[in-house]
Amino acid sequence: MTIHTKWMELLRSEASDAFQYGELNGKPSASFIDGQIKLMKPESVQTWADFLYAKFTSVIMRHFELYGCSTVVLSFDDKRHVPKAKAITQCKRRAGVQTIDFGEADTLPNDLPLQWKESIMNAWFKHRVIELICANIPRLVAPTGRKRLIVDWETVTEYIYNSDGTDPEIVPHDCTGIGEADLKFTHWMRKFECPMLIEATDGDYIPIALGLKVAGHGQPVVILKAWNQEKGGAEFVHIDLIHSFLKKRFARAGSTEEWEEIKIFIALLGLSGTDFTRNLPLVSPQKIWGALSIVTRTFAMDGPTTLNLQKGKRVVELLYAEAFPKHIDPFSRRSVWSQVGFFLHPLFGQKPILT
Repeated sequence: MTIHTKWMELLRSEASDAFQYGELNGKPSASFIDGQIKLMKPESVQTWADFLYAKFTSVIMRHFELYGCSTVVLSFDDKRHVPKAKAITQCKRRAGVQTIDFGEADTLPNDLPLQWKESIMNAWFKHRVIELICANIPRLVAPTGRKRLIVDWETVTEYIYNSDGTDPEIVPHDCTGIGEADLKFTHWMRKFECPMLIEATDGDYIPIALGLKVAGHGQPVVILKAWNQEKGGAEFVHIDLIHSFLKKRFARAGSTEEWEEIKIFIALLGLSGTDFTRNLPLVSPQKIWGALSIVTRTFAMDGPTTLNLQKGKRVVELLYAEAFPKHIDPFSRRSVWSQVGFFLHPLFGQKPILT
């Protein structure tokens, strides 16, 4: 569920204390690694052995030894359960890319293909690569102490390690029945109920982690999102601090209902486009965020915060009235604002003022 990059820019600007660089504060009990994102590789990786080590073995070992996690989940998309609506995003990603000819019966070549992007976008080539990872990574990691690695793909397998050098104990589990790797995080967060670290570059883990709070799973979540050597190394995004920022910002906009700030924020992310939704044309995240007071008042109408057709229509009307004031006559604009208790005041020009 990809979100608009401008939302990340906005959060980095207004909730800067939630984005911390360098060392991770605290020791999460468990971590979740989005393996799907790590299927892309830099040109410096030239062999299969280098690929497995650089993208997976070293990452898992870092979670065990540096971040102190006793449990690490490595997750991949299970395309058998990915919604068909995901095709919206897949078509965009494949536009202009000529994928290689690779079928269900083909095997991986001995050498890494020079055209990696064109190769990894072939569904069956990607399937074989994930097979290679799942078959080899459990034997390549060697954590100290008693640790466990859970590989979640089309099957779920737990590997329990001891420090005596023996092979890990292998415990099979039922499939989660969830398609996308990022959504599989919700399964493991509910199962573990402990502070968790996520390693993923996608911004969609922010609304997913916030949504879990509304569902009653409030354990701290930190996302290792990127590496920035100029700022000191790893970028850690603290979800609790994002939530604190949203509560303050929505309170200034008139929000009073519990969890309202999360519910509305996630809805606004959806208006800017995701893997499963189209964006509102010509209405940027900045314009949506700038109209937060109007949006909050609209959602507060007719009882508790819910999204229905009538409220959705009002929000879209109000956003376009704000984005394109010169294209809407004053009477119509006043009518739109009056729906949520706004009026025009001559001292403030064309700004909406709460009554």
